[in-house]
Formats: sequence, structure tokens, C-alpha cells
Amino acid sequence: SSSSSSSSSSSSTADVDDDDRTSRRVALASLPASAALLSSLLRPTSASADSGDWSSPGLARTDIEPAKYVKSPLGVVYEQINDGDGKPAEPGDVAVFQYVLRRANGYFIYGTIDCGVGCGNGDPAEYTLGPDGNLIAGLDELLTGMRPGEKRRALIPPAAGYVSKGLEPQPPEFGQKRQVEVHASEPLVFEVKLVKTRQRGGKR
Repeated sequence: SSSSSSSSSSSSTADVDDDDRTSRRVALASLPASAALLSSLLRPTSASADSGDWSSPGLARTDIEPAKYVKSPLGVVYEQINDGDGKPAEPGDVAVFQYVLRRANGYFIYGTIDCGVGCGNGDPAEYTLGPDGNLIAGLDELLTGMRPGEKRRALIPPAAGYVSKGLEPQPPEFGQKRQVEVHASEPLVFEVKLVKTRQRGGKR
């Protein structure tokens, strides 16, 4: 009986490991494969579509247009959720933005939005864009060029992610920070909404 239980547990663990490895291989593939991963990971079910919340609280899609995916020079694959207005964010600007961070298998890590356990209080993050900032390269590239109110969902490859200690953004809780550190070698999904930009030391 105990032997059978142990065997079942080992089999379950192996299945989880196999799923993780498969998820990583798919996420690190070419643009079509990455786009397919984003689509399958975050496509609404009929129930969630009815409730108006199919992605992350506060960052849900507001239209039903077919998803279009773009691959950036750094290998970031992103979906434009909606457009914004105003001047695009530039290197040197302070980007004020909301974000939700997940692993590529859909596991929630952290969100600045007020969505309950594991989330922030709704206050946006603020980081300087460009070489004077310390954002991970993929997120810096994603935010640069966005306009206030614009939303994007992106799959950021490890090479454009947390490649060294001290890179931002970092969740506030130890367990969440640990998740980022442990899974830094995996692609990560960021959903971002640019609230506004400002110049350092001023408003915009």
C-alpha cells in the first residue's frame, strides 16, 4: 500500500517535471510557438469572458479583436491589448505602470494591482527607462514606445529577463522574490499597462 502510494507520488512528480520541461521548450521556440503559448495560456473561457475578467484583474482585454503578436529585437513576443494616447515613452523617462507577473505555465507570482492575496495595493511601479535604469531588458524594451493607457502582454525570454541580481521589478514579499530568482531561467509572462511617463524630478 505504502509502496503503491510512493510510486503514485513519484509518477505525479515526474508528470509535473515533464510538463514544466515541455512548457519551457514551447516558450523558447520561434514566434509562432511563442504566440501559441500566450494564446493558449491566456485565452478566455466562455465563463470568464462572460464575467469580463479573462486575464488578470484590472488588466482584462476590452475588445474581441483577434490577437496579433509581435516579436521584438530582444526576442520578446507581445500582444497589443489596446492602444494609448499621448507621447510615447522614451529612454530617460520614468515609466509609471501597472503589471502582473506570471510564469510561462500560468503560475501567478505578483501583481501591482489590488487583486487580493499576493498582489499589491494598486499603486503602480515607477522605473527609469533606458541605460540609466535597472529594469530587466525585455520589460524596458516593451515599455519603451508605449503611450499612456496602452496595455501589452508579453512573453519575455530568460536572456532578456533576470540575468543578474538587482534587476527590477522585484515583488515585495520574500516568497515572491524567491519565485523570481528560482525561475529566472524560464520565460516569464508580463502584462503591463502604462499609466503615464514623467521626467526624473518632474511631472509629465
